Amino acid sequence: MSQQLARESIAKGAEERAAGEHAARRSFDPEDGEVQGPPISMDCERRLAQLAAWCRELEASPRSALPPSPEDSARLGEMLRGIWEASDALGPSGLLRNSQAQRRFQEVLGTYFWQSPIIHRCFAKPRGYAGDFLMMDDVYKNAPKGETALGRWMDRWVLEQPGFVAVRNRREKLKSLLSDEWNRGARYVMNVASGAASELSEVVHAMPFDGVTLLDQDQGALYAAVTALGKRMNPAHVRTWSGSVFTLIRGKTTLVPGDQDFIYSIGLYDYLSPRFATALTARLWLNLAPGGLLALGNFNGHDPMRRFIEAAMDWYLIYRDVPDMLALASGLPNVEDAEVWTDATGCLHLLLVRKRGDRPSMESPP
Repeated sequence: MSQQLARESIAKGAEERAAGEHAARRSFDPEDGEVQGPPISMDCERRLAQLAAWCRELEASPRSALPPSPEDSARLGEMLRGIWEASDALGPSGLLRNSQAQRRFQEVLGTYFWQSPIIHRCFAKPRGYAGDFLMMDDVYKNAPKGETALGRWMDRWVLEQPGFVAVRNRREKLKSLLSDEWNRGARYVMNVASGAASELSEVVHAMPFDGVTLLDQDQGALYAAVTALGKRMNPAHVRTWSGSVFTLIRGKTTLVPGDQDFIYSIGLYDYLSPRFATALTARLWLNLAPGGLLALGNFNGHDPMRRFIEAAMDWYLIYRDVPDMLALASGLPNVEDAEVWTDATGCLHLLLVRKRGDRPSMESPP
């Protein structure tokens, strides 16, 4: 890898990471942590048993070898909703982690849902968190896998759920934004919590940015991103930084204020408290050049997949609605415009904030 792919040590951030993002993304361990919430109701037990029976019938049926029918998808959604109702999970708090309802869902139904490679990977978290870059790549490819017919059926079913459709919609929106900003004169772009940055690797051949900066705590994701980008642009124009969001907020990086024309982050704010989200937004704003665009993504609590990812994947997010997104920009100086884009499913938002001022002449950042 080129020496110009700068990486800063993350050793000093280990304690912060342990207390921060990874604490929010830890995998479920039945032996770890006290049971939360009330005892499971008889109604919930009954509904879990009904869904297990339905899954067994589907597994034995020729239907499992076919794509999910509208009737089967609707029936599965109806039974899941019945479980959420019976476990008091439809309120703002969702399904409590380590609750009796969550544990019983996994004990009774895990054997069926976890045959889906995507669902099982999110639950098992082999890289320490649910939405890792390999899992996201499968969502983008939208091609079901599985060692069993039921596994492939479940994979196709979950890929068709609104939350994952929204992820693909967001990726297309980002590609459009990259094109629009290039046409406005942007030449330096930064992606925070970049993953494999596939949206960038698909557009840089037509829009050769002079500088791409990728930040992620997962060095495997950065390697995948650099490998893909290096096939389509000069690798010397790519720099990477591996570290925690807390180090970034405190300014302990080599990033130069005002040297980026387009900054975006689509998978990080779902894990940040209001305090840290506000602090990170201010830091990113400092790094944005006049005339530049800041784009921040976040799911909202209306995602129909919310309780399912909590129950089957032990995947918990911090949700934000439109007012919450706009509040992130409320204290920023020199804002020309702030708006929120919502994808067609209604599941997620992008906050788009334009910085007032004229874009400076395009010179290599120091």
